[in-house]
Amino acid sequence: MKKLIIGAIAALYSLSATAQTGYTIKGQIGKLGKPAKAFLLTKIDGKQILDSVPLVNGSFTFKGKVSSPIEAIVRLKHDDAIEIPGKRINVDGVSLILDNENITITGKDSLKTAVVKGSAQTEESRRVDDLLRPLYNKLQALNKEYQDMPEAKKQDKAVIQDLEKRANAIEKEIVDAKISYVKNNPDSFMSLMALNSTLAPGFDAVEMEKVYLAINPKLRDSYFGKEVGLRIATFKKTQEGVEAQDFAQPDVDGKMVKLSDYRGKYVLVDFWASWCAPCRRENPNLVKVYEQYKSKGFEILGVSLDKAADKAKWIKAIADDKLTWKQVGDLKGWENEAAARYEVKAIPMNFLIDPSGKIIAKELRGPALESKIKEIFDGRAK
Repeated sequence: MKKLIIGAIAALYSLSATAQTGYTIKGQIGKLGKPAKAFLLTKIDGKQILDSVPLVNGSFTFKGKVSSPIEAIVRLKHDDAIEIPGKRINVDGVSLILDNENITITGKDSLKTAVVKGSAQTEESRRVDDLLRPLYNKLQALNKEYQDMPEAKKQDKAVIQDLEKRANAIEKEIVDAKISYVKNNPDSFMSLMALNSTLAPGFDAVEMEKVYLAINPKLRDSYFGKEVGLRIATFKKTQEGVEAQDFAQPDVDGKMVKLSDYRGKYVLVDFWASWCAPCRRENPNLVKVYEQYKSKGFEILGVSLDKAADKAKWIKAIADDKLTWKQVGDLKGWENEAAARYEVKAIPMNFLIDPSGKIIAKELRGPALESKIKEIFDGRAK
């Protein structure tokens, strides 16, 4: 069954202008001293930064400066035991939204139970997390409902479909709540955090771009803001409904072939390679569908991720697998320019493009490809 619980996201806080030139984090954890040590882990401009200081009579201090609020973790190591890779250890820490503020962390003997004050960003994130908690609780209750079911019910497709439907509805409530916050708080740095947490696989990049562009330009220009914008722009390039990017590459004889040459037809752009076993296993399915629908106007354009040194293997694979449609490739392997444009990170990968040049489906394999092409041509014929 699909996992019903979404990991809670540190949520929604406002960006406040402050005259302070940097941050100060002062901690007091009982009377701990050597060998206890505190660590501050941050990610600034894409780089992980780890700072550490020893505890003196329970006290530690971190100072620095950030250009905009960032997520941070303060962690406490109570002894000088060596951490062994792969061995699970108990982590004593607290998460913060770090801005240029004076922050205090006070606890009896642990960061986990310590009280954090002075961080307006952290306080707001926890407040809004409390607002979202009822929705997350719904998912937890649904998950428990599944866990408590007798095994027979867990195998009942109708029961599972009902649970999936209810889970999807709750997940939509969570996304809607976050997007509503973003729209109502365009000057909040947490709007970026909230928006970013909704960018799950299959998100609507066209709509999310509209939401993103309504956020304060200064926030969008921050490092994290640019990261969120890039995620949306990257996904949008290959989203269903957008115009496919044109490209031109040489075929096996060196003749240049453009994707736009196929305008007016349904064409499946298939990224593969002679060395790719899953691709080779999928090729018979492509052959079957192509032979059945090529007379109706269906085309395939193969794009190889082979290297120049493997051109002979590429040509042999075309012959061995009986691929009778046009094959192209710049023979740059994973650096293939068309693959880069289409954000291809794994193969086989394909994109189905309609006669107007728009992407209408992607990642179609086996029965899914046959069903989609049948829907297009046989359905249209009726």
